[in-house]
Amino acid sequence: MRIAITKQLAIAAAVGLVITGCAATGGNGAGGSGKAPLTIAGVVAITGSSSFEGQNQAGGILPAIYAIDHQGGVLGHQIVYKGVDTRADPADALPAMQQAMATTNNIVLVAGPDTASAPALVPILNQAKIPMTAVAGESVYNHNTLPYFWRLFPPDSANGTAMMLWAQRKGYTRIATVFGTDSGSQGDLPGVLASIKALHATLVANVSLTPDQPSYLSSVRQVMAAHPQVIMTESDATTAGTFFGELKQLGGLVPIIGTEATFTAPWLKAVHGALGSSFQKYYTGLITAPSKTTPAVTAYEKAVTADKSQVPSPWQSYLSNPFSITYWDGVMVVALAMVAAHSVSPAVFNSYIPKVANPGPGKTIVYTYAQGVAALKAGKQIQYFGATGLINFNQYHNSFGNQEAVGSNGGSQPVSLGTVTAKEIEAVSVSGVQ
Repeated sequence: MRIAITKQLAIAAAVGLVITGCAATGGNGAGGSGKAPLTIAGVVAITGSSSFEGQNQAGGILPAIYAIDHQGGVLGHQIVYKGVDTRADPADALPAMQQAMATTNNIVLVAGPDTASAPALVPILNQAKIPMTAVAGESVYNHNTLPYFWRLFPPDSANGTAMMLWAQRKGYTRIATVFGTDSGSQGDLPGVLASIKALHATLVANVSLTPDQPSYLSSVRQVMAAHPQVIMTESDATTAGTFFGELKQLGGLVPIIGTEATFTAPWLKAVHGALGSSFQKYYTGLITAPSKTTPAVTAYEKAVTADKSQVPSPWQSYLSNPFSITYWDGVMVVALAMVAAHSVSPAVFNSYIPKVANPGPGKTIVYTYAQGVAALKAGKQIQYFGATGLINFNQYHNSFGNQEAVGSNGGSQPVSLGTVTAKEIEAVSVSGVQ
């Protein structure tokens, strides 16, 4: 185990302090604090090798806060953002969360936690009655029963299934998997492997890459010797750039299908730099649909542009970043839930989250916070249609959407290649993928 017994005891003791801190700060919302600011705690890796996760989060949440605050805030409260650095390590995440709870007032939402820290933090945050818009992709949450856990992002297993469905559509039957050994990269792999079996394809190589090594020549030769028709992959940007650069040098390039995490600016830049003009020919990513413009997408892009001085550089990279967009939608849904509930207390507004997001008869579709507030004030029921598309939480507080195969011209703007529907993904899932 990664955490020694002495650390486990320390963490167990900290749990009680975290929950006690919640009762005094964020756990009971801001109901008794007049028009005091409301805090969104971004619980994610901000430093270390996974710092790009914090950048992705800030690129979506800060524009969301900008947009809401410029509309008068939530029930007269302005929103502020507080980063909580997990360093992608549960041993670091819990003390950081404990400190945030002890020193921060009115935490009404945790944006996160991330994949690495979720097992340690999700039960604590749920007990403290803090809503979470998690990006943790583990399949264990596919049948979540915790009332304060919400996941707008398709689980890793669904993304893995979509990748294999796209490969099948392209006629690929011999599959190599190349994934980093870090926990973030490993999330989609079970879905890929199970889908390969369910769709009667052949796994010819399953290669694990220790992150940030100077060379991966032995792994490159292993893949080439297996003669795959396609490589399915996720790793950090530096690792991917090195591996695929060496694969190209040895003449082993074949089509590449990447997870949603590969369609981020650092990864695209690193692998495009390694492959040059070959990148456009060989790379496809599977991301949350749609990439097409909707009023919600337009509102998101305008907010990112208006708040470009506050988000991490380069601000343009967040305009089509699927993680940033999902964080944006999470904030919008929670803000509208507060307005619908006439309360900023999580214990009150938490149950309103699906009420303002899910489709239903007679609901007014809204694409922005301002539209949602106006409709609610007019006494209407609303369905917030997000920048990520349809949001429809099931009984397990998961929202599955369509996924889209996209290419890249070397930048961060997706080039649509086709759609894998939620219905297709769920059909494979029935076969045991999830």
